[in-house]
Amino acid sequence: MEFREHLKYSFFDLLINKNISFALYRLPGEHDIRLVLQTSDQSETFTNLLELNNRRGFVIAPFQISKTAPIVLIRPDQVLTGEEAVFSYLYNSDFNNYTNKASSSFFEPSKAVTFEQYKNGYDSFHEALSGNILKKLVLSRTFELSRNEKFSAGLSFQNACKKYPDNFIFLCHTPESGTWLGCSPEILVSGENRNWTTDALAGTQKVPDTDQPIIWDDKNRLEQHIVVEYMQQQLIKAGIKSSYSEAKTIRSGNLAHLKSEFSFHIDDSSKIGSLLSLLHPSPAVCGFPKKEAFDFITKNEGYDRKYYSGFLGYLDVDNKTDLFVNLRCMQIFKQNLRLFAGGGILPSSELISEWKETEYKLQTILSIINE
Repeated sequence: MEFREHLKYSFFDLLINKNISFALYRLPGEHDIRLVLQTSDQSETFTNLLELNNRRGFVIAPFQISKTAPIVLIRPDQVLTGEEAVFSYLYNSDFNNYTNKASSSFFEPSKAVTFEQYKNGYDSFHEALSGNILKKLVLSRTFELSRNEKFSAGLSFQNACKKYPDNFIFLCHTPESGTWLGCSPEILVSGENRNWTTDALAGTQKVPDTDQPIIWDDKNRLEQHIVVEYMQQQLIKAGIKSSYSEAKTIRSGNLAHLKSEFSFHIDDSSKIGSLLSLLHPSPAVCGFPKKEAFDFITKNEGYDRKYYSGFLGYLDVDNKTDLFVNLRCMQIFKQNLRLFAGGGILPSSELISEWKETEYKLQTILSIINE
């Protein structure tokens, strides 16, 4: 039985090797996997979130839109739900008839890997907060692994589904974006008809090994409050009235976060791209104020995040949309795995504490890698 399961999920490694555009995902709290498969030869790409208005498909959006990291929309030529439907279709398909263009994703050496490199970045970010403009910055880093010959992206996806039942689990590939695998606890926007939600999630700490209660310090509470205020302001800008819950503690693997959930109505969901342009990137992955923080990060972080801290998920203006922030993730190359992690920097932050937070976040994705 275990061998059969391995064979089933390794099918997605075949799709990646054949450079076929697909998205495999599982929604939080659900059991069924879902597959969006593109049988035509090229995904759609965009350079502006407004272009997502009236669109349908699986969207992969970067932190910073560029020619090398465009918004990618996997066309839903086949949409399948549940293991039986997914694998029945895959086993009975001839993928030799599928054509796709050559991949534009290639391995680029990453810079922010050692503690000393992180410290240099932290010092410049922390110093920038001493003025009166920037209130929060998010500093991220990468961690490189050589890819073991036994590694399977498909089986790692299956591991993540078992380990993190309350997260959004995804494995997606397109020639334009490359291959990404991850698990996210944060909704960017989700809804259908007129009823929609978004999350204000920030603050991180390791879950205690004992049954001790989780207590939040002022730094983490302030960090989460900044995100709440931002989300509230952006929804008001869009002319949307909203309500939000008090911050509550949620668990994501071995980590705990503070989250408030916003609820609101949208009369015309076809204009979802306009809302996304207001909400992304949020202070949870960027900083505050948004424009100043974004400009500082892109100039000073030292590497291109690509699709890390962007967002992804299924977009359907006529039915249900579920888009999540791309947080705990890795990019999969032929010989390497690149993991990403970041944390919010405030004036009250401390270097060692922030470094440890990124270590804990990296462990979330390290724990599901199949080798």
